[in-house]
Amino acid sequence: MGSDDWRNSSDQNVYEMCVANGGPGFWIRRTTWGATCARIVGVGPMTKPGPYFGNPSVLMDVYSLAGELKEGLAQVPVPGTYKTWRRIPAPPWAEHGDLRSLDDPAIDAGLQALDRKRHRASGKAQSEEERVFLSVPFSRKEEAKQLGARWSPAEKLWWLPASNERALSEARALGFLPGNV
Repeated sequence: MGSDDWRNSSDQNVYEMCVANGGPGFWIRRTTWGATCARIVGVGPMTKPGPYFGNPSVLMDVYSLAGELKEGLAQVPVPGTYKTWRRIPAPPWAEHGDLRSLDDPAIDAGLQALDRKRHRASGKAQSEEERVFLSVPFSRKEEAKQLGARWSPAEKLWWLPASNERALSEARALGFLPGNV
């Protein structure tokens, strides 16, 4: 691994490498890393077609080039970027090293925890509750807020959860419900 041959261009992202390998267990390096390499140990369900396969979570064990474990079950940042990652042969010490078993239950637990974290960060952790959109003039936005209405930047509308009958009744009385909702 002393040579920089591994830096040569690649046309595969980590997901594509995983498919080509038949699953986790292969080794990678990042072009911006110093003296480390990583073994891909877990990939979430691939639910869509390539090259991004639904952008599942990917976990790796990171090692020094000498074989010392630096970080276990670390998230692979931006695995869909083919310009950053290179698949490399297993380092010579890996054959005799104490590597994590690919059926370690901690891998599934780590993937689930990472998925929960990713969904929270993207706002998907809240159940996709049914929304009732309101017609609220700007001058009356404070009244909508007092009902518990929330602003949707995507739709540029105020909304209430369909399950909040009390607030919907008040919104109807204030004239915020368009038509007969």
